[in-house]
Amino acid sequence: MLTARGIPHVLKRQGGGYRLLAPRRRAEEALAEIGGYAAERDGLVLPDPEAAPQRPAVWPEVLGVVGVATGIFGLLLGGATFFGRPVPWRAIGAGDSAAMLSGQWWRAATALCLHADPAHLMGNAACGALFLSLLCRETGLGLGFAMTLAAGIGGNVLKALVQGPGMHFLGASTAVFAALGALGGIRLAGGAGALSFRRTAPAGAALMLLAMLGAGTEDGKAVDLAGHLFGFLSGAGLGVVAGLLLERRGRPGPAAQATFGLLAGLSLVAAWVLAAWRGAP
Repeated sequence: MLTARGIPHVLKRQGGGYRLLAPRRRAEEALAEIGGYAAERDGLVLPDPEAAPQRPAVWPEVLGVVGVATGIFGLLLGGATFFGRPVPWRAIGAGDSAAMLSGQWWRAATALCLHADPAHLMGNAACGALFLSLLCRETGLGLGFAMTLAAGIGGNVLKALVQGPGMHFLGASTAVFAALGALGGIRLAGGAGALSFRRTAPAGAALMLLAMLGAGTEDGKAVDLAGHLFGFLSGAGLGVVAGLLLERRGRPGPAAQATFGLLAGLSLVAAWVLAAWRGAP
């Protein structure tokens, strides 16, 4: 400050403090500069790093929701009956691009609930719990699950539109990659500044997972890499929009989170009602 004004000065340590020395002929000018600086800074509130709000850990709630969903999906895997009557869950709900293009768009949602075998289900549950914990820490529990479901459905719709008839698929992995894409989109959109490892890591993680899963099988067939990719892209696009809104308005409150979660659950129920009503063979 004094240096910028060209006022000669020396700062010396004295006892437990410091003393600022300036030429007598410029002492009044130095005092005026110091007084002006102090007045300018007087109304400035500096952030307190220790008082900064911390994102609460949501992994216990995420594990609870994922555990309940896994149990329900496991019942479908075992051919659970409905009011004592057998239901062909896979026939009416599995992903079928030809059926979807002919109007059975509910399969984009119901296919996320069906799995080939217990290993397929547990693998998706484990990855989903990890990515959802990270995503919901940014968005809140209800919004995170709603975004994951919406982007997972969107990925399956894109798959049917782009790849055309003849594709059959099932499993929640599209939604798992959607959660990862949403996390990356939110971190890329949340705040200005250069790209960093933290902001670009989700995209790199998705590419590594795509590469690793490419050598596996799903329902006796090659892994649905296209579905995973479309799920990731759908989640990333939704995540960018959500990240911009969260940066501007903050995270939704408890009531809004509950509303988002309820809408997500009701959407799945509605999809299965449509499947049972119009999709039965």
